[in-house]
Amino acid sequence: MKDFDIKFKWIGASTWILSIDNLKIGSDPVLCQKDTLQHYRFFKTKRRTEPNYESKDFENIDFWLLTHEHEDHIDAYGVTKIEPESKVYANSNLKKWLKLIYATNVDYLKWGEKKIFEKENLKITIEAIPCVHASNYIAAKLAGSVNGYWLTVEKNKSKIQIYVTGDTVNHQKVKTFLKGRNADIMIPNIGAGGLDKFGGPYTFTANQFMDFEKTVNPKIILPVHHKTFSLYKEPIEKLYAYNDNRVLKFDEGDTLEVK
Repeated sequence: MKDFDIKFKWIGASTWILSIDNLKIGSDPVLCQKDTLQHYRFFKTKRRTEPNYESKDFENIDFWLLTHEHEDHIDAYGVTKIEPESKVYANSNLKKWLKLIYATNVDYLKWGEKKIFEKENLKITIEAIPCVHASNYIAAKLAGSVNGYWLTVEKNKSKIQIYVTGDTVNHQKVKTFLKGRNADIMIPNIGAGGLDKFGGPYTFTANQFMDFEKTVNPKIILPVHHKTFSLYKEPIEKLYAYNDNRVLKFDEGDTLEVK
């Protein structure tokens, strides 16, 4: 990745900013304050931490990756940070959120669908990747559709592959879709969300992830979607305990140079 200048900032939950040269990508803006209680269909969750960002973080974002409609991924505060000039790639169940601000400049992607975004000397192919958002069939159906994303970033003769898992578990359907791919950077949603609920966990446990990651063999792993909400039941230390030097350690508000 020496041909690219890459920076990553985690704001909390699955909200992050990824900069590649002069390109700026945002993900899943959920910015409610600490102690906000969110009401889901069958349970509640509380935000444990303040979102850690500066206003400039959300300025001039070239495109957003929106995975799904759940309020630990997008909320009434976060959606206002999506500027009308920014391109948005989203699951179709985000329509009810995006109509609050504008209804143009959005591509709703089905699994396997691809779009191309170009800026200066960068060409980015965005592909929607399947997710299975629970550990049994009934809970997965109730949770609804979720997109992961695979980004292929090309500059001259250089290329990097970035996999954003979205909310998924270690399911054969997802692994089959990804077979034969290799990721330079993987941004997985960890935290064993809903581990104590029907059909849980809804996202990777550390143990699940360490099996799943072999599918794409990432060079660098940037784990998010832990700590922020009470729904996330497993501490990140469970993943750190594997002592895998590909797993970078950072906290909410931290900015990393990814090399």
